[in-house]
Amino acid sequence: MKSSSLLLCLALVLLCACQKETPEVLEVPQLHFEKISYFKYPIEDDAKPYKFRVEYYFENGKPHRWLELDSVGKMVTDYITTYDDHWKHIGARYREEGTMEFSIEQVSFRNDSTMVTEWLDSIGKVYYTMVDNLNSDGKTYRAEFIGDKTDGFDSTFYTKEGFQKRIFFTSVNGNVYNDRSFNYDSINTNGDWLVRRKIMGDTIQEVQKRETLYDDTFTSNNGKYYEGIISTGRWSENVISFTKDESKLFMTRSLDWENQIAYIAEKKNGIYTETKVFKYLDTIYNGAISPSGDKIIFSIRNGDKTTIQLLTQSDHSWSISNLTEKSGLSGGYFFWISDTEICFQTKYYNGDLVFAELKDNQLTITDSLNPINTQVGTEFSPYVADDKAFIIFTRYLEGDVDNQGFFISYNSGTSDNPSWDKPFKLDMLPYGWSANIINNGQQFIYSDGDDIYSVPIEKLNLK
Repeated sequence: MKSSSLLLCLALVLLCACQKETPEVLEVPQLHFEKISYFKYPIEDDAKPYKFRVEYYFENGKPHRWLELDSVGKMVTDYITTYDDHWKHIGARYREEGTMEFSIEQVSFRNDSTMVTEWLDSIGKVYYTMVDNLNSDGKTYRAEFIGDKTDGFDSTFYTKEGFQKRIFFTSVNGNVYNDRSFNYDSINTNGDWLVRRKIMGDTIQEVQKRETLYDDTFTSNNGKYYEGIISTGRWSENVISFTKDESKLFMTRSLDWENQIAYIAEKKNGIYTETKVFKYLDTIYNGAISPSGDKIIFSIRNGDKTTIQLLTQSDHSWSISNLTEKSGLSGGYFFWISDTEICFQTKYYNGDLVFAELKDNQLTITDSLNPINTQVGTEFSPYVADDKAFIIFTRYLEGDVDNQGFFISYNSGTSDNPSWDKPFKLDMLPYGWSANIINNGQQFIYSDGDDIYSVPIEKLNLK
């Protein structure tokens, strides 16, 4: 009996020891966005990148879209990965600068270690093929390029961390081309590289600096929101608005200030994947989507006159109403407080903000917001917080820098009977408009007239 008890005790001690020695499994954060800036070597103190690459990932970690951008942020190459319903990689759509239509590539797998990529022409015929041999991590170590016949092979070697170490192309004649290697100078705590040098021969050709984002703000270090997708670098982004659940956004772009093109983007698997022209509208001045997403209020400008119109969706079709004709009101720069209440700018003096009720396709002013408006300045483009706790808006007074920028007014009353305090300027923000607060209150969004920017909400020091 004693020997049996002793053996049992020893077994328990060993079990506890084994449990203590089991390493804790740490969950690695999922990469949501990355941006690589490319610098010519040697780097001067005031050097700027000569190009960029941005890449976006779905919330499950699958690559979605990468874009190569030139030095001013304009798209050079746009590549969108496609998957089947089971998240199996089946191809991509891609285009280059100057083209609107996407070309198609299709992907198939011969087995777990062989991937075949085929490029299709305009009639769907394969004109070029690449066969990738994959290692145990699913990364290419040898790729065969085939046109009418095999042109050559790419060989790729990796570091122990799984980073690209050396890549070169070998022709069928045995000649080696584009032989480059990479040295990694910086790796973050998540095991992703941050700085690397590209070397050809014995010479450093360029330095690549990489931003990595593991949250869902999708904002580059320069503050641009969804760089390459929403903030394009080519167009001027004027206004942006979101449905209450942020499943859709509405925005305008243009190269002509008074004639903006409307776009819609839908969130899929955690990200806004593409902005698409909203085909139900011609050019407009500005507009906003309703909280439920079934209405869009917008204005059309003709000289100094702005006409307010409303699009309403029903059974997948849209109908239009002229609110200016029915209400006698004109204006723009709208914010939906609810599906029946709107804050916007209307032209009393140089432009004032008002609250209005929307009922039976008619606008009726319910609050003239006298403590907020001035007779000499222009107040426009409001954001109204939940329960009307505060309003953030843009004020512009010609020649007076102190009255140019974002202002905030707090409500010392109630949501049903607001009492607006004297506004004060948010000096931490540059001049802009189209204020929004999104992402569970984490991000302040605005336009500077060229791009859409995101600022951490903490920076505003709100009450």
